[in-house]
Amino acid sequence: MADELPKGRIARGLALVKLAARELPTVANRVMRDNAPPLDALLVKESAERAVKVLGDLRGLAMKIGQTASYVDGLLPPEATEVYQKTLSKLQSQAPTVSFEEIRTEIERGLGRPLAEAFVRFDETPVAAASIGQVHRAAIADPDRPAGPPLEVAVKVQYPSIAQALHSDLKNLESLRPMLAVLAPGADTRGGLEEVVKHIAAELDYTEEARNQDLFRGLIENIPGMMVPRVYHSHTAKNVLTMEFIEGRTVRAVAEQEGEAFRNKVGEAIFRFTLGLAFGRGVFNTDPHPGNYLVRDDATVAFLDFGSVKVMPRALHAQWRTLATHLVEGQHEAWRALSSQLLGMEHMDPQVRKLHQDQMLQTAAMLSRDAAVCIDREMLRDAVRGGIHNAKEIIKVAGWAPSRSKTMNIPPDFVMVGRMQLGLFAVLATLRPTNNWNQILRDMLTRGLVPDAALAAKQDTVEPSPGEG
Repeated sequence: MADELPKGRIARGLALVKLAARELPTVANRVMRDNAPPLDALLVKESAERAVKVLGDLRGLAMKIGQTASYVDGLLPPEATEVYQKTLSKLQSQAPTVSFEEIRTEIERGLGRPLAEAFVRFDETPVAAASIGQVHRAAIADPDRPAGPPLEVAVKVQYPSIAQALHSDLKNLESLRPMLAVLAPGADTRGGLEEVVKHIAAELDYTEEARNQDLFRGLIENIPGMMVPRVYHSHTAKNVLTMEFIEGRTVRAVAEQEGEAFRNKVGEAIFRFTLGLAFGRGVFNTDPHPGNYLVRDDATVAFLDFGSVKVMPRALHAQWRTLATHLVEGQHEAWRALSSQLLGMEHMDPQVRKLHQDQMLQTAAMLSRDAAVCIDREMLRDAVRGGIHNAKEIIKVAGWAPSRSKTMNIPPDFVMVGRMQLGLFAVLATLRPTNNWNQILRDMLTRGLVPDAALAAKQDTVEPSPGEG
């Protein structure tokens, strides 16, 4: 129930600390020690269920952390990964719900009219629930044909008090900045953290999400294999978002039920929508995860969540686009020079900078190779292992407390890129698709040359995020 949702900073922070203190030491010991015995399967299952209970009850940012752990490989020991991911996957769309009466109150508060007046039908039982709100199926009169048959819609409604709870989470997150400054001396911890906080806080405004959804719907209008549901603005408010109802299967279900050809189509659509639009158009959803997609029987992917969207300033996007072009064309020296400028590495010790760039190129090898590549969970695990090995090599050169000359100073505008890429490749690894990703990205870079008035207007109003200076 809504009144059981912890809202204060101390209560929410303490719940997470207790969870971490109980569940993390054994897992961390298994990860750090090469000769540590495997974890007991029953204990892992019980640990995952406790995590689901705590994170689900907290919702907000805590639940987003659980959602990430539910699909990103390499974060946990191999014997714990499958159990934890399957258990935590409930947090993607099956979180604890609140009562219909509380939902009715939220809808009527947001829309300013009785629920029975706004909707022809409203199903009391939610079809999905996530970190900030739950989704109900309903029907409304067709705004284009009022006398016609009602339209089936999905109505996303924020949990009561979730705004206060999420703001408490963000204040707790901001309190970590001094620690981050010590761990990364010289890096822009202020600007980077502000960027993260800004995007998470933006998810509380469904009217902005509706505008983002309209933007993406226009961008993919002529691209096969993908769709974005229509928003009904007459039934949308800051805490209520109404869109056309889409039937479809989850990414996990597709991965388990479909053959390679079908999975390849789905994987290509998700790749084009996420990384293709990011490099090609300078805009992307910062939080791609399995709960944000529904797959139709013809392999068309419906994209559902636009609460956190990054729009690159026009000039910065032009440079980032050139960086992507260098990568897909195999121009590695040009890529090194431009990435050093864009990603805050020009000031760095050359040896440390080379280690960072070598790791980036190794991770992006699937994009620079003009060949078919299968993205699977083993590839993701290899990337994580490679990152750990690279971190150890950097520590050998830079030490445990590196100076500014040995610390990457990523500009705030690129902070959410990492979150987007992590989510994208984790989702693709679940599907195990095989495609020539190099050629697909080349195509999306070409499509990006076609002007879009709505996107251009957004890019012209966005200023580069201020750094620490």
